Amino acid sequence: MNLINKNNVGRIAERIVSNELESLGFRVSDLNSDGTSANADLLAVRHEKVLQIQVKGATNTEKDRYWWVQYGYCTDEIIKNRKKPMFNRRFSFYSADYVILVAVRSPHDYCCVVLRVKEAERAAQINIDRGYRHPRRDGKPKKPGKVWVKIDGSPKERKSSPLRDKERRILRRNRDKWSNLI
Repeated sequence: MNLINKNNVGRIAERIVSNELESLGFRVSDLNSDGTSANADLLAVRHEKVLQIQVKGATNTEKDRYWWVQYGYCTDEIIKNRKKPMFNRRFSFYSADYVILVAVRSPHDYCCVVLRVKEAERAAQINIDRGYRHPRRDGKPKKPGKVWVKIDGSPKERKSSPLRDKERRILRRNRDKWSNLI
């Protein structure tokens, strides 16, 4: 029985990221505890370095042979206007410097992609270009939804996609790269 589900994966992912940051010597505060932050989940401080981090968790099951991550949900506005961001959408004092995508099978079995917000935005926009910004076969626009991707391809994928390959290169280059934060 999998104890991680869509209702708790966000909190579990944040705890995983907090633990990783604390092991690097950061002092971590949860910005969601009082509901004040729309753009960042964690505040991490080490020496003079202060980071605001947004965490995106994805429930990977034992059946998922290949890790997958998600960026969140896109909106019609994001699909139609490439200048509308996936991250730091709201005007706020809190603005994520980093986005950490967490694929979670269990609290001990996970992988993380550590991205500067600009690079996370680039990867998410590539995904939206590939998956949402072209019409369905019947010519109607695609509806907004969860923006996700497998980090590594599987042999069963129907066809190769240059955009998906470009996105995956960004993710693989930053997979478990906690040194990006130091």
